[in-house]
Amino acid sequence: MSSVFFYARKDAKKNWKMFIFVIIAIAISTANIIIINGFMDGLTNGFLEKTMDTSSGHINIYPNEQDKYIEGLGIKEKKIEGMDEVAAYSPRITAGGALHYKEKFKTVKILALDPLKENEVTILLSKIDSGETLAANDRDGTLISYRLANDLKVKVGDEVTIVFENGKTRLFKIRGILHTGLAMDANTVIINFEEAAEQLNLYNKASIILVKLHDEALSGEYKNKISRELGIQKIKEWKQEIESVLSSFKTFRDISNLIIGIGLFTGGVSVGIVLYINILHKRRQIGILKAIGMKDLQILFVYILQAVFLGTIGILIGDILGYAGTKYLEAHPFPDPTLGSLGPRFHLFLIYDTSLVTMLIVILAAAFPAIMAGRTNIIKAIWGE
Repeated sequence: MSSVFFYARKDAKKNWKMFIFVIIAIAISTANIIIINGFMDGLTNGFLEKTMDTSSGHINIYPNEQDKYIEGLGIKEKKIEGMDEVAAYSPRITAGGALHYKEKFKTVKILALDPLKENEVTILLSKIDSGETLAANDRDGTLISYRLANDLKVKVGDEVTIVFENGKTRLFKIRGILHTGLAMDANTVIINFEEAAEQLNLYNKASIILVKLHDEALSGEYKNKISRELGIQKIKEWKQEIESVLSSFKTFRDISNLIIGIGLFTGGVSVGIVLYINILHKRRQIGILKAIGMKDLQILFVYILQAVFLGTIGILIGDILGYAGTKYLEAHPFPDPTLGSLGPRFHLFLIYDTSLVTMLIVILAAAFPAIMAGRTNIIKAIWGE
């Protein structure tokens, strides 16, 4: 093997300009993969965290399939309170309606909740762009999403009329503008739970109950316990809620995989082409080496070794660039009107996985020219044919 290493090193020194091109291509491909995967992780994790923080408990209780609302809310709340692992819960009412301001109307989603209970489960009411949050027992105030405020040209302190889905109307004062980074930013208004129950005639009813546990790992066990105690079958763990959110990211993941594939293909083709051209220019030398006793397998190892050498240097440079780029963008995310900001998140596995996959592609790309070099005919190669 000493002769293999010797010739591979000598050949690399003679062709260093060509090999620098390959190293740059591999480095760019590697850095590209790290940054893109970091962005996907940042986008996905950020969205999931926002969802869990504002829209979901560890366990979410829904009405049974045949029901529109959870009936007997008071009794069910007492049963939930009596469970040891339950840290807090928050009932909500959701309904359709319209928001009227001056001559403008907008269809809205009405979300009603109890501020005291909600604050123990989620941080939804803290997502305020301007103004103040909804206070406990504030039945005259409302929070509206920032997009809704922009569409209607309203601001904190303005009075708006909410038209409920049953036709009732009520004047509310805007206490604050809400910005969550989720779909509710489009057309949501938040009001007091008791006020919504009165306007919609939904006394002792709820659309959903969010339950927070002391230990989220017990959500599976408590899902079944709550189902038995409350006589409700439609109960979801936080993991199930996340699965539905993750499914919406499948298209983005497919697009990123396509971009990554193009980058890997570019790096692999660069390695293959350079080694192929190098072999064409060195056919006579290869023939002489075989004539003096170098085996086909040794010739093959020479070019595989060169590919590993180029891949190692390119991957190391790419890892450094990818790490630096990801950390910089993590500290300086792009502003986004919907999510608030878009930036990657760095994890060590990004480097490990990327390095392994890139090296595999490099070796596979070098396989054909390396095999071709090993099979070179001695006589034809020496004569330059």
